[in-house]
Amino acid sequence: MISMTSSRKAVAGLALAVTASGTLTNAEGFDLSGIEVTIGTAQAQVLNVGTLRMIEMLEGWGADVTRVELPSISGLEAIIADRAEVAARSSDEILTGQARGVDVVAIGAPISTMHYAVISTPGVDTLADLKGKAIATSGPGGFNGMLFRYMLKQEGLEPEVDVQIVPVGGSSERAAAVMAGQVNATVTYIDNWLAMKEQGANVQLLGYVADMLPGLSSRAIFAEREYLDANSELATAIACANLEVNAWINSGKDAFVSYTTENVTGAREDAVEAFYDVATDVNMFPTTPGELLDPSGYQALADLLYEGGELEVQLDVSGFIDGSYLESAAEMGCGTGNISG
Repeated sequence: MISMTSSRKAVAGLALAVTASGTLTNAEGFDLSGIEVTIGTAQAQVLNVGTLRMIEMLEGWGADVTRVELPSISGLEAIIADRAEVAARSSDEILTGQARGVDVVAIGAPISTMHYAVISTPGVDTLADLKGKAIATSGPGGFNGMLFRYMLKQEGLEPEVDVQIVPVGGSSERAAAVMAGQVNATVTYIDNWLAMKEQGANVQLLGYVADMLPGLSSRAIFAEREYLDANSELATAIACANLEVNAWINSGKDAFVSYTTENVTGAREDAVEAFYDVATDVNMFPTTPGELLDPSGYQALADLLYEGGELEVQLDVSGFIDGSYLESAAEMGCGTGNISG
């Protein structure tokens, strides 16, 4: 892991004056000059443009940020392997880490509402219709596969017995497998489904996981507790950027669509517009700390993972879902859309 000297730990702070109440008086954000941090993320896509904007904001405050896309390992694994200090990845990773004794703590969320859609071939109109058919997952241990297996069990179907599980790969690959008729259903990212829909693909929506399994956490911004304690100013800046980016997203569709089509390869304007409508409808990018990082969503996910046998221990998330950085950032005025980066 990239270490930070004591002098660099002390550098991060507010630019110019802060009032007694903690409000940023100049709206210029933070001075992160001299700070270096590596952030592990998913591949750049419509779904996570907020993460890209967050990193740009940190860089605007002077931080030297290295973004590492992690297509084959999790953010948790990257942190353990010293390939990243901070991760913006799936919420199940922080739960898996805690269950394995890795003290990772969530301080924000790039996406606060479950970001998956369940799609199927024509004729498969309900999950019960999948009996004797095949579904695609990313592979053993994948979060998407765990969710799908859980939903099948809720319908009285036994995965691997009543339904064939086919490991295919990432969200785009799983969607393509359904389009080609190689499998009958999959869980895919909402933006992948909407892109298929706008292109007239012969695939249908069974439902959004946010509606089918409501109240589950989606993604988290997390790091080891020791790192956060040693770099609290950086953690607060990340929380501020998280809130500010969500405020930017909610401020209007046109800016979101323009930025996304410019920065995500292959993003189509019509599909991005459709994604924006869905995302704002399900409050995917809230601007208040309690909604953005809701412990109940992480607890619900932890309970589901334990019930499904994905976690060997039952977790109490209150010890590692830390909203204090978001609260401090909100008191400074972050989340209003007025902090420059």
